Amino acid sequence: MLIADWSAASTRGPARPTRDRCWVAWGRPGRRAPERRPPPRYFRTRLEALAHIRDLLAAEPGPAFVGFDFAFGYPAGSGLPAGRALCARLAELIVDEADGGNNRFVVAGLLNREIQIACGGRFRGPFWGHPVGRRFPHLSPTRPRPFPVRFFGDGRLVERRLASQRIQSPWKLFTRAAVGSQTLVGLPAVHRLLTDPALARRARLWPFETGWARAIGNDAVVIAEFWPSLVDRHGQPYPIKDACQVAASRDWALDHPQALARALARPADLSDDEERACRETEGWIVGPNV
Repeated sequence: MLIADWSAASTRGPARPTRDRCWVAWGRPGRRAPERRPPPRYFRTRLEALAHIRDLLAAEPGPAFVGFDFAFGYPAGSGLPAGRALCARLAELIVDEADGGNNRFVVAGLLNREIQIACGGRFRGPFWGHPVGRRFPHLSPTRPRPFPVRFFGDGRLVERRLASQRIQSPWKLFTRAAVGSQTLVGLPAVHRLLTDPALARRARLWPFETGWARAIGNDAVVIAEFWPSLVDRHGQPYPIKDACQVAASRDWALDHPQALARALARPADLSDDEERACRETEGWIVGPNV
């Protein structure tokens, strides 16, 4: 069991652990003991965090669950690839340097232009948000108004379901609580896990390749979208919120295996059309009460 809090930071993090960087919590079923549930680990860069995750999974012969805290898809109708194809496309486009430097805003502008041409519409977005004082082709610093809702949504079905929890749109790349940048730099990391020679035979992208929980093998490495904010973190002893969130999410999954199994299964109240859209295009979130 592994939960990762990803970061889109463009610089190498400080040596001293801090918020808004990569944090990873992992553990094994059984009694709560330091050797089975070590403290969350801080990473200064995404590449260092990914190498750690890869090594943990490669050394684990049995089934494993990996949860990342960013979107695994975009709203149906946008024309972007889905599932493994989306991970591969972003891996081709995103440049992620060892010091954290990356081209995510440039890539977002490129994808905006592709989406606009494909839809035949003269609209801004759908990706939006970047730092003040900078300019990027085809990318607005603020949310497009009006948003091109006649083509596709501002959020996926799962974001509409969790709207009361203040979950953010995957199109939003910058400012408070934005998750869109983590998606752009995170899905290439997922692609590298899916295609790693030590993991490729076992790695499955949920729910796109697992039929929700129907096709999860006994030794599968299930890689899924997990939103740590759905789990109460307040019982954790760590001084940094990110560390508390990944530890609490790991503990929830290990302490409540039946709840995790329900969260991996098809949501009972989705219509057939909604289920297909989520499984084939948009993805879904694993967590309590989704």
